[in-house]
Amino acid sequence: MHKEMKVLDWDNVRVFLELTRSAGLVDAAKKLGIDHSTVSRRMRKFEEQVGTQLFDRNYVGYQLTPEGHRLMEYAESMESTVFAATEELGEHNRLLSGQVRLGATEGFGAVVLAPHLAQFCGRYPHISVDLIAVPRFVSLSKREADVAISIERPLSGPYVVTKLSDYRLKLYATPAYLARHAPITSLAQLAQHPIIGYVDDLVFSAELRYMDNVAPDSLRAFRSTSVIAQYHAARAGLMEGAGAPSGSINMIRKRPTATPLLNLSAHLGSWKDRQLTVDASNALNESGSVRGRVAASWRDSDSFVDVVNNKNSTVYAIVEADLTPSTTAGIGFSRQHSRTDGVFVGLPTFADGRHMDLPRSTFLNNADSFQKRDNNVVFADLETRLEKGWRSRFAITRIDASSSTRNTTNSRIDGETYRFSQSETGWKYSTEQVVADWRLSGPVNWFGRQHDVIVGASYRHDDSDAGQSWEGAETRVIDIRNWNPHAYAMRGTAFEPYNWGRKTEEKGIYAAGNFSLADPLHLVLGGRFGWYAQDVTGWYSTNPAWRRGLTENAKFTPYAGLVYDVDQQHSVYASGTQIFEPQSSLDVGGNTLPPLSGTNLEVGVKGEYFGGRLNASGALFRIKQNNRAMADEQNCPTGGAIYCARAAGQVKSEGIDLQVSGSPLPGWQISGGYTYVLAKYTQDSVAANIGQRIATDEPKQLFKLMTNVQLSGSLAQWNVGGAVYAQDKIYRRDTGYLTQQGGYATVGLTAGYRLSEQVQLRVNVDNLLDRRYYQGLGYSWSGGLERYGAPRSVLFSLNYKM
Repeated sequence: MHKEMKVLDWDNVRVFLELTRSAGLVDAAKKLGIDHSTVSRRMRKFEEQVGTQLFDRNYVGYQLTPEGHRLMEYAESMESTVFAATEELGEHNRLLSGQVRLGATEGFGAVVLAPHLAQFCGRYPHISVDLIAVPRFVSLSKREADVAISIERPLSGPYVVTKLSDYRLKLYATPAYLARHAPITSLAQLAQHPIIGYVDDLVFSAELRYMDNVAPDSLRAFRSTSVIAQYHAARAGLMEGAGAPSGSINMIRKRPTATPLLNLSAHLGSWKDRQLTVDASNALNESGSVRGRVAASWRDSDSFVDVVNNKNSTVYAIVEADLTPSTTAGIGFSRQHSRTDGVFVGLPTFADGRHMDLPRSTFLNNADSFQKRDNNVVFADLETRLEKGWRSRFAITRIDASSSTRNTTNSRIDGETYRFSQSETGWKYSTEQVVADWRLSGPVNWFGRQHDVIVGASYRHDDSDAGQSWEGAETRVIDIRNWNPHAYAMRGTAFEPYNWGRKTEEKGIYAAGNFSLADPLHLVLGGRFGWYAQDVTGWYSTNPAWRRGLTENAKFTPYAGLVYDVDQQHSVYASGTQIFEPQSSLDVGGNTLPPLSGTNLEVGVKGEYFGGRLNASGALFRIKQNNRAMADEQNCPTGGAIYCARAAGQVKSEGIDLQVSGSPLPGWQISGGYTYVLAKYTQDSVAANIGQRIATDEPKQLFKLMTNVQLSGSLAQWNVGGAVYAQDKIYRRDTGYLTQQGGYATVGLTAGYRLSEQVQLRVNVDNLLDRRYYQGLGYSWSGGLERYGAPRSVLFSLNYKM
């Protein structure tokens, strides 16, 4: 016997394909020229015929089930066969002639589509093809193209629309950047890193605002409407130094969506780590021209250190409206609050620098010490989409932030091993900032080639105040062998006698561009003129008040990068960035340190293999910094009541970065890198420092390896991965004092299980082998500051995405 073969009705297959490619049931019916009830009835009959459910039907619409996705592959193959047969039977392929104008987004058109047009032109030699690859959607209604490939379905128009494929967006970084920073294993860590990406409110599609969902609070270091400009800027390492031409750093904010969105997550981890997050968005009117979004998170976590508890909460809301078809306005706010009860001040060493090897849970502060922070932000922006892909955008933000701390400091007593003097100290800080930015960006066509340019102006005003208090003399002597954090209540002394206020104003104009010099050669060029003024006032104890100022006029900060594509797999690049960054640190006389200045140079090579799935790169870099702020321990020791700094003469950092990342096999992701960095004084006011290493408490060598595998077959719902981090020795040396941490490695594991299309469960294990190591080293004078790395920890997370 044999199983009866089911023959699929082509008409039902055609309806099935159109429903998968349309915005909904009604939309599919319109394109097919039939009633929507007929579409619904045919799909139920089709599901009965194939014996499985092809769609999930909910208030969002028709969504393909896993079985539906599998059938879609065969249905599209069927469709292609029918079209090919129709074309072949016509016997007129070779007679086709004329001109076809094909429009596509810049990245897809230039990188993916252009290399494959040769096959088409060979098959149809009498057809002339114009490829319009621009950083926007090509308009069919304006006759800019005959055929357009985009990442969004047209909202209106008499067009024949076909879905080509799904696509995924991923984040990448240069080897130099990844090598200089600790592994990024969570979205919270990602939010602390600068991002090169789109001008988020100038993107031509909401789909390209991917950072809204990935890392909404991350910092944007460089933005361009051109994905190719982003690519070359990242490869050239242009944003490694300060003084970026775009002026103020911009926060990437969650933008509202016109369709329903709901993301929920919860996690539970070691040391009572609990977190809940909600993110929801939708249209606020029937047309979708007014949209809103709200997000909130709450976290409460203890620590592997006794007493310490951290609480964080965030609320965010935004409303966006299309004032006209080409103008969009947005307004919103965010509020963040955090509080730490039990401020960890670190652990002491022996007088000669040897580790005391105290338990990792040791807490040597008072239990009622605390630190709290509040941050309130109100923002608004206005975007106008002009002709020929040009856009204008104005944004303004007001920030009100404050923080306060009350804790104790422990200082070493000469001749004592386990007894330290302890005194109270406090700190408060508040700031009011207004930041504004206007920019105009778009494509230009010069000398027969297309380029992308941006011009703009920025403004920032910052009014900050701070105060520090401490007890004039140590009030008690503690023995760390029997210290009780609850033994003494802190008195909360007044915020005197050291206070200061700072007013800062920055203005700038900037321009940048990605220029196509030739098919294999690109130039990324930019610069900024900046005006900077700072006025600082302060007073110390009963001493007279003092006032200091700093002014910089029309300071020019350039950057440039050149990228040459050797062949389709390899490219070489060279980049240079000038560094200019005003500093806020004060010297012993209350003077603001001169601005940090210098250069950042880098050359490298990059290769792409396995069809671009695996990337490998190598880079050499040299960074020179002048006036780098260093603790002035000769004039005001870091352990004293007042902190002051001095400007180092010149510091030079040189190194090499090697990295490989990508997917050498389907379902297998890998990323690994090695870096060597050596930083030395080349000039300094302290002659003994010249030629010596700087920042010896940072490793010279780092190695990182991360991998993740999507399992298959009966385990297809699982993905598993791991990470290894290793570094060489770090140390801190002083007269008669040497403390160090030898080289070490840590291992982490992760596993994820997809419960459904919307729900995923994940577990992360950090420091799997429970390696005991020091993450921060102490000082000779200090009764604290030495810090352990976190022990083994486990984190479970549950995520729902509608």
